[in-house]
Amino acid sequence: MYYYIMEPAGNKALWQEKVKDTLGDLGIAGETVFPSPARTIEELATLGITKGYSTIVAVGSEKIVNKIVTAIINQDSNKDTVLGIIPEDYESKIAKRIGVHDYKEACQALKFRKLRTVNACCIEPNKYFMTEATIESVKPATAYLTMDEIQLSADFNKIIIKPGVKVEIKDLSYENKTSIKSLFNAFIGRKEDINDIYSSRFVSNEIKIETLEASLSVRVDDEIIAKTPIICRDMPRALKIVVARDIIIQEKR
Repeated sequence: MYYYIMEPAGNKALWQEKVKDTLGDLGIAGETVFPSPARTIEELATLGITKGYSTIVAVGSEKIVNKIVTAIINQDSNKDTVLGIIPEDYESKIAKRIGVHDYKEACQALKFRKLRTVNACCIEPNKYFMTEATIESVKPATAYLTMDEIQLSADFNKIIIKPGVKVEIKDLSYENKTSIKSLFNAFIGRKEDINDIYSSRFVSNEIKIETLEASLSVRVDDEIIAKTPIICRDMPRALKIVVARDIIIQEKR
């Protein structure tokens, strides 16, 4: 039932052994695999789905989570496969999203198997993530955004993309610090926040991002997954994930 994909042990070996012991005590031990030069994380996840495992569990960092998200969405068109997560960083966005504070709570969540259907973000053609993607430029650069039949240009140092599709543009240059914000706020009739003059935020089901300069890297968890220009799409209810019982209780309230 459970197929655990762990990152190469290294200095995580002791933590991983504790996780395995806890899973055994809870009676939910399953097949455990590690990526290698011969098999990537995505390939291992695809293999687990092919073998018929109903729950693919990412054990480790947000990087392994997003790689498995990509594999599940690309492989499982029926959306039957469930993603479980045992995060190594309990302060991470992923840990907070599933409502766990340590590996024992994450293991217990797997046992109780409370599910939530969540959105993901797609960077065409086939890269998906649950956390965020970034585009950065050492010197100020110019981006062109197309969304909802609106076209805008923005100077930026960093662009952050989150599932939604929620895009935040950070411009640290003084010369153009309010131009894009003023333009968009005027368009939607929103009052400007003078405490946030260096950032502009947009939400759309689909956004195309082009850069005036040479293609810039798009990174997820510090790994390059694409180059500009890119098209980002929201993927509603794209994935089932295991969450802590407290999350479910809070939702019912």
